[in-house]
Amino acid sequence: MTFGLSAQQRAELEAWENRVLTAEEFEARVRAPMSDHEREDFEGLVTWFMRRYPTTGERLAHQRSLLQQWRANKFR
Repeated sequence: MTFGLSAQQRAELEAWENRVLTAEEFEARVRAPMSDHEREDFEGLVTWFMRRYPTTGERLAHQRSLLQQWRANKFR
């Protein structure tokens, strides 16, 4: 979230979030162990998603819908 940030702070945060990682940075992040908080957050998201979209068909339909939204916004 960027609430309460100045325009400059938001721009700096966006630039940092969108930067391209080196192969070494990516590898370090992939190999880093999850913290307990990250694991709990991930498990909570998976649980919510599985409850919200209980069947494979519903999950695929949701992903297709997201892809359509992304394509519509990307090519504006």
